[in-house]
Amino acid sequence: MENNNVNTGSNQEPQQAVQTGERTFTQEEVNRIVQERLARVKTPEEPDQRELDLQKRERALYAREAVANAGLDKDLADEFTGMDKETVDKVIKIIAPMAQRMNEPIFNAVGPTNGTAIGSDASIRAAMGLKG
Repeated sequence: MENNNVNTGSNQEPQQAVQTGERTFTQEEVNRIVQERLARVKTPEEPDQRELDLQKRERALYAREAVANAGLDKDLADEFTGMDKETVDKVIKIIAPMAQRMNEPIFNAVGPTNGTAIGSDASIRAAMGLKG
């Protein structure tokens, strides 16, 4: 650990420091030390791998919860890998109404059937112009 005694210019302090074995610093040395420490503090540190893994798991958990809350198939959550929360929300907002419409029954998809079931023998025969 460094000793940060500052030499204020008094004649008595350097003599006391020499006698006690303490090191004194000039104002220039103190300024340099302070600047080095400030530079270390101000430099943004990049997140380590553990932090990145934690963020990835948090995003995956958020995607699973958002998919479940929207009533979508849970396997869809895997498709949101690497997306941030805002992007997941935007995509779900777009696809959720479409997915809900896919689950609604389709009435009269090909037009009227005149009382016969589509795909029955009678409807096929009628379509082919066959009697009977």
